[in-house]
Amino acid sequence: MVDTGSPHPDKTDIEAYILSEYIPAKPLSSNLEVSFTGEEQASSETCAQLRCGDFLKFPFARSDSHRPTPAAIKGSKVLVAADKATGTKRVVELVLESSFDYQPGDTIAVVPSNSPEVVDALLTRLNLKDKADAIFNLKLVLNCAKKNAKVPAHIPPTTTPREILTHCLALGSVPQKQFLSALAGFTSNDRERSFLAGLSSKQATDHYNSLILEQGLSFSDILDLCASCKPTLAFLAEHLPRLMPRPYSIANSPLDSGVQELRIIYSQLSHKPGVTTSMLEAKVQQADKQPAKVVIYPRLSNSFRYTEQDLSSNQILIAVGTGLAPFLGFLEHKEQVLKQQLHQDRGQSWLYVGAKTQEALLKRDQLLAWQQSTVLSRLRTCYSRGDVPCYVQTLLEEDADELVELLLKPETVLYVCADGAKISQSIANGLGVCLQKALHLNEEEALRRLKELKTQGKYREDVWL
Repeated sequence: MVDTGSPHPDKTDIEAYILSEYIPAKPLSSNLEVSFTGEEQASSETCAQLRCGDFLKFPFARSDSHRPTPAAIKGSKVLVAADKATGTKRVVELVLESSFDYQPGDTIAVVPSNSPEVVDALLTRLNLKDKADAIFNLKLVLNCAKKNAKVPAHIPPTTTPREILTHCLALGSVPQKQFLSALAGFTSNDRERSFLAGLSSKQATDHYNSLILEQGLSFSDILDLCASCKPTLAFLAEHLPRLMPRPYSIANSPLDSGVQELRIIYSQLSHKPGVTTSMLEAKVQQADKQPAKVVIYPRLSNSFRYTEQDLSSNQILIAVGTGLAPFLGFLEHKEQVLKQQLHQDRGQSWLYVGAKTQEALLKRDQLLAWQQSTVLSRLRTCYSRGDVPCYVQTLLEEDADELVELLLKPETVLYVCADGAKISQSIANGLGVCLQKALHLNEEEALRRLKELKTQGKYREDVWL
């Protein structure tokens, strides 16, 4: 994920965004109500979404037989230390137990939870601290006017305020205009109410784009800015988005160890870290003192993978930052298969990888060792920080003739794993330049050729936003 550079809420002057004239957006309606049973429930780390029944679908789950389950943390290792001077993020490798089969390139989904500190602050805001663990039912209000109103599928039939705020609702979600307009109705301070209502209006489109879409001001940030805003629990349960699982590439080979385990790699932003990575960091710290588990499930497999059948094929692997993770699994798997099948034909594996600094390159020593053996035929690295910044697309263009010659062989597949917002497009542009140089094409012809390679399955991407 990419740091949006959004400001701290306490540094945002809402006065600068209050309009003198505006027409607020039509606010979202409230169609649900909370009914407490008078009983209490012991707080639990188990994800409440798992109690919603089989009708609640988890995105890209491999099958109904692979429901999310808690997986024990078996170990962790800091691969890269954070460095403010270069903007380098802390990167951690996490080892989890596995109860399912996988191949390198497969992904798991991690089911996140909001931090206890954020949840406690919201419980206090909503005057629910004394009822945090009180059991309630969520139901439609009497004479509900909205025809298609219903209780969200990701809310358990019986739950508690702490439980749904921890496990079910995306407190860091980006608020839409109608949501902001409704929040204004829950706000007692005139200045804060004008800010929220105005921000929801058509007249404040520039302000909304700047604060919400560009700077990433979330629902939680809005509450920090507007101290008098106190929405109801029923309203939040109805209109906040579901807290969704986060995908991670498996970064090792299933042949690497005799036990069922897998590794994932995550990076941690120093400012406004993500919900899932914050949870993983907390779990890692917990695991140092007592057993800790993370809820995961295997996601559907696709063509972005490396199996024993690919040993005789050629791979061109292109990655930036933690995008290297699945390729660590590819190359480890190739190494393990070669040990078992010494005389089998083997294809070439070329790796192009970019990082901010040499210290930020994941598992550099391992990559060099694979280069010295028969696992990696070519290793090209570059660094975007320093006196002479260099990027992956530059390396590709330097190798244009040889790269295109290898790419066009029937047994070659090119894989790209990078940020889908900017970097993957820059890599695609670089590959287009390679085709122009090597095959003497114009830009339009090169673009058409790239599309053909994707259609043929010779150019495969794993990108994130």
